[in-house]
Amino acid sequence: MSWWGFWSRASVRPQAQARQRLGRESELLARRLLVDQGYMIEQANVRYPVGEIDLIARDGDTLCFIEVRSVSSDAWGGALATVTRPKQQRILRAVQWYLQRLPELPSAVRFDIVAVTWQADGPPRAELVRGAFEADHPSW
Repeated sequence: MSWWGFWSRASVRPQAQARQRLGRESELLARRLLVDQGYMIEQANVRYPVGEIDLIARDGDTLCFIEVRSVSSDAWGGALATVTRPKQQRILRAVQWYLQRLPELPSAVRFDIVAVTWQADGPPRAELVRGAFEADHPSW
């Protein structure tokens, strides 16, 4: 069997669809958690050529850029471990694009993560990490 036969659309599509469904469900869970914590959701899935911002919300006067990560196991460090430095850099580049388009810069900006673990033997577990990482930009 050729490598293409092994990796045909028929074999990959169900996995991709399952990942997309898990991502959508994780984002809905994250939204509920954030609203319960007092956040006001402003936008979701903001895409730029340099990256994507999963959720943009206000926590009081602070404009928060939230990355939603989900895993089906805590092996390999869990969902938080998937927000690597290169991933943070892509988020920061997208945030720069977003902020350049605002008429006025916010007084405070924060980068949060909602880490979702889908457990085989129970309900999903969601954790909010406020200020999960910092920007290297001096004005933030």
